[in-house]
Amino acid sequence: MVLWGLAPVATRFLVLTSDPLGVIAIRLSFASLCFAPLLPWIKPTRESVSWPMIVCGLVGIVGYNVPMTYGIQHVQAGLAGVLLATEPLWIAVLSVVFLKEKLTRPLLLGLLVAFAGVVTLSVGGGIAFDPSMLAGAGLVLFGAFMWGVYSVAVAPLVRRFGALRVSAVTLWIGTAPLLVFSVRAMVTTGSNLTPTAWLVLFLYGLGPHLVGMLLWNYGLSKVPSSRAGLLLNLYPVVSVAAGVALLGEHVDAATLIGGGIVLLGLAMSQLRARE
Repeated sequence: MVLWGLAPVATRFLVLTSDPLGVIAIRLSFASLCFAPLLPWIKPTRESVSWPMIVCGLVGIVGYNVPMTYGIQHVQAGLAGVLLATEPLWIAVLSVVFLKEKLTRPLLLGLLVAFAGVVTLSVGGGIAFDPSMLAGAGLVLFGAFMWGVYSVAVAPLVRRFGALRVSAVTLWIGTAPLLVFSVRAMVTTGSNLTPTAWLVLFLYGLGPHLVGMLLWNYGLSKVPSSRAGLLLNLYPVVSVAAGVALLGEHVDAATLIGGGIVLLGLAMSQLRARE
């Protein structure tokens, strides 16, 4: 979660001066290459490269990374981290809808409180009155929803094929279509990146995409999706702190209050796991 909490900060740093599509394609390409040495252990088979795996790759890689990256162009990394912290709620709701898990009162109340926190962020932080910020926040939230879809859908695949194979195959599947449409953006972005930006891209691909995704999928094979999603509560804490420390972002009262309400909603929804 620490690695993923740093992701909005790295993304914000990169997209402020580079084409988001180029940034996405380069870092996903690098992450895909990192799995190549593990190919003898991954052993992708025709059975594993199935329609469910293809859908998970498109949803988890394209559906999450594209809106999230474009959205962070228009909102601060700390705010993006708070919005992405709603992922556990999406996972819990989708688990209720598709996995027939029980909808408890704490989960329902947590959803309502977290929604109130998002509204507070939108109004108090001026997002609702700035079309660019509103679009950016909406894209980040949509990315969080898509990650919720991925987490619920991929869990049975991980239990069947293992975290390593699923992580690699879904990453490769999701990266392939992006490369088709982003060759020019990759060339332009790569030629304009500074050494520092290249280092950030390297660490970004190695950390959140390789190590983070492996650990996440492994965790999903051991615990229910809704319970694993609770660990994402660390996301906004790391993002806000790193945004201030590394990017010099200013955290206003609305962000603190709205973020606190979102975290309260997440904490309330955690009671569901203790029942």
